[in-house]
Amino acid sequence: MTPSYVFDQRRRIWLRPAATHGFKYSDGEVVEEHLLKALRGCNDIRCVSTELRRYVHDWPSEYHLSPTRHNLLRFLRIGPEHNILELGCGCGAMTRFLAESGANVTAVEGSVRRAQIAAERCRDLPNARIVCDNLMKFESDQHFDFVTLIGVLEYAPCYIPSEDPIVACLEQASLFLVPHGILILAIENQLGLKYFNGCAEDHLGLPYYGVHDLYRDNEPATFGRVELEKKHDMAGFSSRRFYYPFPDYKLPRVIFSEDAFSAPGFDAAALLGGLAARNASGEFHPNFHENLAWRPIVENELLPQLANSFLVLAARSEEAFLNLDADFLACVYTPERIPAFATETLFRYRGASIFVEKRRLHPDLRVPEATLPQGRLIHSTDSVQAYVAGRPYLLELQYSLGRSEDIDSVIAWAADWLDLLLTNSSVAEDGTATLPSEWLDAIPQNFIRSPAGSLHRIDDEWSLQGAVPRAWLIIRGLVNALAMSPTSTALGILSLQELIQRIAVSRGIVLDRTAFQDAVEQESALLSLVYGRATEEKWLGSCLQQPATSHLAALMHENSQRRIAGMESEISRIKSTVSWQITKPVRLLANLPRHFRTWLESLSSNDRHDR
Repeated sequence: MTPSYVFDQRRRIWLRPAATHGFKYSDGEVVEEHLLKALRGCNDIRCVSTELRRYVHDWPSEYHLSPTRHNLLRFLRIGPEHNILELGCGCGAMTRFLAESGANVTAVEGSVRRAQIAAERCRDLPNARIVCDNLMKFESDQHFDFVTLIGVLEYAPCYIPSEDPIVACLEQASLFLVPHGILILAIENQLGLKYFNGCAEDHLGLPYYGVHDLYRDNEPATFGRVELEKKHDMAGFSSRRFYYPFPDYKLPRVIFSEDAFSAPGFDAAALLGGLAARNASGEFHPNFHENLAWRPIVENELLPQLANSFLVLAARSEEAFLNLDADFLACVYTPERIPAFATETLFRYRGASIFVEKRRLHPDLRVPEATLPQGRLIHSTDSVQAYVAGRPYLLELQYSLGRSEDIDSVIAWAADWLDLLLTNSSVAEDGTATLPSEWLDAIPQNFIRSPAGSLHRIDDEWSLQGAVPRAWLIIRGLVNALAMSPTSTALGILSLQELIQRIAVSRGIVLDRTAFQDAVEQESALLSLVYGRATEEKWLGSCLQQPATSHLAALMHENSQRRIAGMESEISRIKSTVSWQITKPVRLLANLPRHFRTWLESLSSNDRHDR
């Protein structure tokens, strides 16, 4: 470090001597104390830590602790040969990821408390240095291969006194780059589709605030693509590569390169079928089914303008990108699984053809022995397969329900899939029907309709050592398909279970109560093995009792659980505050009249009963 800074041994951060750190950005004292307590209480603070996941109970804790954050930069293959400057590192989520890669990381954060949390996150990594300083005052004699502004640029109007704070921030970042260095920028799109759909503006919590361009001079501000490019030009970043993380840059599960939208035969919209945006500010009542809207947007070449977020790699010249290994169309991640089962799937050209490469995200982790009652669970990765062109089979159901077509159309849609299951089934003497082991994940969303009209199974990542119960596959497949589709009042008052029974019986398949009970147990066991969820969480069972007309039944359950956990956490926080304890006598006095009335009504009721 330069002589401008001294090391604070207690906090493990670098500071300016006698400097006043008045940086006011914060997620709130309660949130940040929770993060610090979580990190101090965990022995394993690695990116793959399952210990840390126990402390995720609301949106802020998920944002800071979820391993999904790291997907944003995985494709860059950063390693020990790189020096990285992270401007505005927050609580250290990305700092940890970058330092674990072996890179030498200098992370700058303006808030002392947040810098301390970042240092705690990287306490066992000597190649991570946390500096508490205003990014506009930061000093270093070193220059870096990458400088990051992840979720930072939008706050420039709040903290940088300049005629154009955005350009000033970009110019400051450029000072620390080596001649062919790259700026990494992640920011929300002012004109992201989720904002047109009613999602609140991420920073100010108000619907349509950014779409209406209501930003004041001292408020966080985001930009559409064209305006953002102009800001880069003004700051001297003449060369750029745009990438599009979905559902957004905060917790990305899919990342597209710009080539994805011009590649012949590649269906980018097919990867967006289950990635609806979340509203971090609270309740969200969408105006339309976002997953369906992406298809015409992609086909009309509008996704670069309407993506919810941008990931931009910017440089002073094209030479900076010569050694960048990022020749993919799309990357797909499954970070919500236990780390040993998490995967990265890359869609890329090999010659003139598109191939799908699937590999384990953490190949150094031992794959656990995972056994279901039906047999050992087999996880197959490290494969390269030819890309199957066609239309997603699930899309047909989504269109049908989007048009409010009746149950007969749903039955007609399911017929081809059910016929495939029937053709490949074996029936034992006791009447039990099973499918081959490799059909474990042959649910509708894993089928493509070829141009000739036939169904092709894709993504055979999972299989069983034993046979797959056909009833379980039918039930889990239809629940997932219906949960990812628009609502339709044409389905009447049927529950999902009743609807599934009607679909199955149309092909002569009877699903009784026992079949559903078994499916719930089997699905719970599978989720427990793959995702680490508690076995008592009967996700499938809760969905089956939802009305078939309910909106995204499965996601409703997940969101309700998250809201309940958040409310319980907030109630606990309030009850632990000094003000709650001080006002307790006042609340007791205020409630005395109500208690007295209740007592009198009880006496009156007992008196009437005695008569």
